[in-house]
Amino acid sequence: MKHFFIVIIILLALLGLALLNSQRKTPGVIPEPAPKNAVPVFPPVAPDKKLILTYYFYWYDAESGEHLQLETLKHTPPNNPAPSWKNIDWHKKELADMRIAGIDVVLPVYWGFSNTKDKWSFNGLTKISQAWQELKNEGQNPPLIGMMFDTTIINNQDLTTPERKEFFYSNIKDFFNRIPTHQRALINNKPVIFLFTSQYTAKFDQSIFDFVYQQFEKDFGVKPYIVREVSWDYPILRWEKGNWIRDYQNPIKTENSYLWDAAYHGYVDYGGVAAVGPGYDDRHLPDRKGGRQTDRQNGEFYKQNFEKALASKKPLIVIETWNEFHEGSGISETLEFKRQYIDLTKEFSTRFHK
Repeated sequence: MKHFFIVIIILLALLGLALLNSQRKTPGVIPEPAPKNAVPVFPPVAPDKKLILTYYFYWYDAESGEHLQLETLKHTPPNNPAPSWKNIDWHKKELADMRIAGIDVVLPVYWGFSNTKDKWSFNGLTKISQAWQELKNEGQNPPLIGMMFDTTIINNQDLTTPERKEFFYSNIKDFFNRIPTHQRALINNKPVIFLFTSQYTAKFDQSIFDFVYQQFEKDFGVKPYIVREVSWDYPILRWEKGNWIRDYQNPIKTENSYLWDAAYHGYVDYGGVAAVGPGYDDRHLPDRKGGRQTDRQNGEFYKQNFEKALASKKPLIVIETWNEFHEGSGISETLEFKRQYIDLTKEFSTRFHK
């Protein structure tokens, strides 16, 4: 009987957690304005160069079909070379295409090393690094490598505790241990880290970032250049009925910030990094409850986004995304669009770099 009640308690806790997740705000939704008495966020740390960056989803595997089930794909990558995190030739093509498009930094979307089910996450980094080096040895100039830390893996943890801080940082350390120094993207001589939204944290404050800076400098001899999604601007004290309860008197301090979901809502003058995207559609995905859609307008939506980003004069532009085929937000070569968005990106990147 005792074990029965324990099981019931666990099930109720899991149900409550699921309900909490279902009530949380959509990632990338433009935050509500801070109250009038809020302390303003810190200004961005000016970068030493102008850069175009993009998120690279490398979880596909043509051999097993992982992440390539046709019913889950909005757009389809070419079959040759086979799209797979295991395939050096596929990574080489994608990195080479990024350089043709004028992209300076690739941000592999990293899901950590602790879950053996997602072994593509850590093993794939080695393949990306090998592909990068082969291109370099062939006389090409592939985009340098930064980190996109997909904070989904935090899984509602409290990042103010010593154990969870160590977990958080251990993923960053693992990523950069797999990317050689000469392949890393640097801003102000600091390795680049982009953070996905804070939606998947139960609690955090400045101490998690201070811990990362301290440990990273200890391990790599330099502090990182952290670009947080703007949902990290103010600490989360707790969640109540699906809403953040924040500390608006102690804004988070990192080098820069950006707003996720540009593929859906377009360019928004929010954060220190200009985010752009070509369109979005996840209505076909069974777990999205109807989903959302922004029509590409045959490239016009992307053009309008990029024009606004250029007009902003922000020295960093991030493209969302290179190849998220499930959500239809990629600009890489596909069967549907061929190389249309690579060519468009090249036009805008040429203007940006001039």
